Amino acid sequence: MKRLLVVLTLGFLATTGIAQQVPMGDWRLHPSFLDTRLIESGKDYVYASSSRGFFRVNLQNADWERLSNMNGFHGREITCLTFNPERNVMVIGYADGFIDLLTQEKTITPVPGFYNKLLQGDKRIIHVSFKDKFAYVSTEFGILVIDVEKAEIKDSYTSIGPGGTTQAVYSTAISGDSIYAGLADGLIAAKYSNTVNLNDFSNWKRVHTSKIALQTTWFNNAVWFYTDTVLLKYQGGTVQPVSAGLNTPLRKLQVHNNELMVFKPKGIVAIQNNGTQSTTVVNVLQSGTVDAQGFRWFCTGFGGGALKLSPQGEATFEPNGPNNNSVFAMSKSGNNLYTTAGGLTITFGNAFNSAGFYVYSDYRWVSNPTTPFNNGMYDFTFVTYNPVTNKTYLGSQNNGILEMNGTNGTNRYDDNNSPLTRDPGSGFIRLSGMVADDKGNLWVTNFGASNPLLMMDRSNKWTVVGDFGEPFVKNITIDNNGYKWMILQNGGVLVFNDNKTPTNPLDDRTIKLTTSNGLITNEVLSLAADQNGYVWIGTSQGLNVVTNTFEVFTKPRIDRFVIDQDGDLGYLLGEESINDICVDGGNRKWFATNNGVFLAEPNGQEVLANFTIANSPLPDNKVYCIGQLSESGEVFFGTDAGIASYRSDASEASSSFKEIRIYPNPVRPGYSGLITIDGLAQNAEIRITDAAGYLIYQTKANGGTATWPGTRLDGTKPNSGVLYVFGINEDGTETSMGKFVYIRE
Repeated sequence: MKRLLVVLTLGFLATTGIAQQVPMGDWRLHPSFLDTRLIESGKDYVYASSSRGFFRVNLQNADWERLSNMNGFHGREITCLTFNPERNVMVIGYADGFIDLLTQEKTITPVPGFYNKLLQGDKRIIHVSFKDKFAYVSTEFGILVIDVEKAEIKDSYTSIGPGGTTQAVYSTAISGDSIYAGLADGLIAAKYSNTVNLNDFSNWKRVHTSKIALQTTWFNNAVWFYTDTVLLKYQGGTVQPVSAGLNTPLRKLQVHNNELMVFKPKGIVAIQNNGTQSTTVVNVLQSGTVDAQGFRWFCTGFGGGALKLSPQGEATFEPNGPNNNSVFAMSKSGNNLYTTAGGLTITFGNAFNSAGFYVYSDYRWVSNPTTPFNNGMYDFTFVTYNPVTNKTYLGSQNNGILEMNGTNGTNRYDDNNSPLTRDPGSGFIRLSGMVADDKGNLWVTNFGASNPLLMMDRSNKWTVVGDFGEPFVKNITIDNNGYKWMILQNGGVLVFNDNKTPTNPLDDRTIKLTTSNGLITNEVLSLAADQNGYVWIGTSQGLNVVTNTFEVFTKPRIDRFVIDQDGDLGYLLGEESINDICVDGGNRKWFATNNGVFLAEPNGQEVLANFTIANSPLPDNKVYCIGQLSESGEVFFGTDAGIASYRSDASEASSSFKEIRIYPNPVRPGYSGLITIDGLAQNAEIRITDAAGYLIYQTKANGGTATWPGTRLDGTKPNSGVLYVFGINEDGTETSMGKFVYIRE
């Protein structure tokens, strides 16, 4: 099935910082482009990809555009980009064996045959060469032949190894009457003819035995390839090395305008038909290409995106994104999103992850903003936002807590200015959880300390809270009663009540919740307290809920909710491994699992949505963490394959109205999405009327956000004109009004 490439994000908007809130129900993708490592030129664009990101640069106006599964591409990790100028087709190969054909740089046609084939092993697309209308695709299982006009696999050569075994092929090249295949131990060749069965190993002959033969290329009546640092040429029945001043591992070979371009880590060597060589020096190169205008491009693999060489110097094109795809935790409130890269092993040891943390602020990512306080900090793990102080706190697994205001560091807390203690074995401060209470106090768990629970008040005064005999606690949350809930490293959940006297241990109460009093399993992964006073406990085998939290110390009731989902009775979330839980402004629950994201209604009686890679742009089904932006309701999902966000129809709200905002405004003819109304009081009643005061629609806010489908209550469309939004808060003591323009088709 062919798909027309529709560009969603213009480079101009992103590079100038201009952005709009995404419509309700829409997605954004936030991959890292720091490790851009493949680059290839088409006729009108230069294409580049990182491990999880994909973009192109317009050669006419230098605008760049993000590309992804939201545009119609397969959207997984790209391992090969190869353009055929004669057919104007780009072959895009992926790590899982999927292939996309981009024709005329506007039509995407998937070729999923190899991807769908049941094979054990590495299915990545390694290399592509062309002959007439056929693309020859190198894989670990042999060669695929794709008819690029019909967008189908015409043939495959998978039995060309010794005795007809499967043979890994790393590159191919075709001359007039021969086909060459680069192997792990040299080069083989066969007669290229319709009368020759190329899937018969006996028709292939070895022409060179050595190390791996990479980037096999036909140029100037010879087959060129390289092995590590050595450029080789096969001609007249012999293989000989070519001196090109290389002396470093090579990256890519490409023929352009009767020149063989040799891309190496420190430069680009151009070899002409007569053997003349010229070198362009660059600092670092991972891959390179030459565009239709003759300009040379390259990428470094660790910064700069796509770089263009010109007489004026280097021009850089890099979409904004986090500096790494590594994720661990996300902030659950506030108007900036903080994501930590992680730094824990299963046994709560250090991972020595230097990726740090990323802040999403005003529609742009800032990674590891330099501050006087975060020097020497790595392995960032737990994060929380304090709405009372407007500060965000990022815990590390090595040197304490970093305090942030927006993208500015404002303080650091370690064993020099707080009661935080270092692990005597590693010498590191191990932060295992943080949460702010409704008074603005910050509660911190110091993993392994004899007194692991600490509190810092709004004046930055610290208190060591009483010893409850469990030093290995993590993932702290606070319920409506002020009780502190913590996961025990050795299994179960610990609930602690300081009776609002954190300095007095004599009135403290604790209880340990395990399988003995109702948990599905003692392997607890996540905790969240909601607006109803419930505490939701995510385990490796499903979901528990404590609804009587006020009685937890005397008669705890640990439930599993049974729901009717599409006529089938079962437990809410079944046996899913629940890695993280986020409560949105409408008190709904978002669950990060190994099988995508689930959204449950406030009381857990219905699953409202289940996003996976099959039905959404989610980059991966294994989701580690969830975060959100309070006012907009945009929900973020962290995976190893990158971060994605979804514009939810709920947002955080207070009992009072803010300025009511309606968008899009105006609502133009042809718009079929939801119209969003935010800035509302908590769960406000909303009425939409025309200028004469006649009621058009009535609904209720989900937290601080409401939506309108663009129709009257009877399903018909209203007339064009100025429409008014009236909001009334829950107790009827406050009202607010907004207006917008609606244009009917």
